Amino acid sequence: MQLHPFLSYLSKISIFSICVCFVFLFSALALPKEFFSENIPYYVIIFYVMTALSYAGLFYLPKKTKMNFVHLFLITKVVKFIVYLCVLVIVFLFNIETNVKFAISYFALFLLFLIFDTITTNSLSRREAEKEKQLRIQNQENKDKNE
Repeated sequence: MQLHPFLSYLSKISIFSICVCFVFLFSALALPKEFFSENIPYYVIIFYVMTALSYAGLFYLPKKTKMNFVHLFLITKVVKFIVYLCVLVIVFLFNIETNVKFAISYFALFLLFLIFDTITTNSLSRREAEKEKQLRIQNQENKDKNE
């Protein structure tokens, strides 16, 4: 039995997030503590939620609206980037994290989730393009039969 594509994505991102937590856990044992924070799991949750929401938007919105997939893709990337920057600024403004070197681990999280998001979104866009191509072929065949 095949899972719904969005549920499949949620399982992939969950496994990925758990792996990222373990990577940071083992890295914290080898690298100085000033590069890490006890709040890293919360930041992973923020990245998880934002990535899942953007994928949900890219998965469901093109079917419900007339917006182009590329436009939605760019909008979700910009919104996610703004949210990530806002979180970073809030963390530093309210002295939740006092060490600037923490930004390196936050940036590493950003890069890891950006790479994951890009790979999964690329596969989604390929599937959508293939569906559109099949739909155009069917419409052309139906049009040829009617003539």
